[in-house]
Amino acid sequence: MTGQGYVLKVGNTIFPNALLALGGYSNTPCIRQDKDSYTDGRGVTHRKILPVKRTTCKIKTIDLTYGQKLIVQAFFPNRDYVTAERWNDETNSYETGVCYVPDVEYTIDHIDKNGNFYYKGIDIEFIAYGE
Repeated sequence: MTGQGYVLKVGNTIFPNALLALGGYSNTPCIRQDKDSYTDGRGVTHRKILPVKRTTCKIKTIDLTYGQKLIVQAFFPNRDYVTAERWNDETNSYETGVCYVPDVEYTIDHIDKNGNFYYKGIDIEFIAYGE
């Protein structure tokens, strides 16, 4: 087995695979950050790579009922600080770090005759502050 059967865990709660859309997890691991890098007059790039790297991951859900949307939202009650364990495809391991979740757009697909909301799939991004 590659991992432990999940791609995202917040606290002790694993994000339900049943709510992931097909191809619903992607990550950009170990993003390097530069400080004062430049290209000189001969065209040679001089990089000062900072030691802190960050990983972003994106979750795409299936279309959701209102109840399922509440389950998804429970994974980021405070979008400014979410301690999340994510699968990292560069290190081929899990990493835990503090992330933030940028604005999330919700689209109501339809409302049934009983007044229940049904949502289009939601895109959620977890951006690490830096590990």
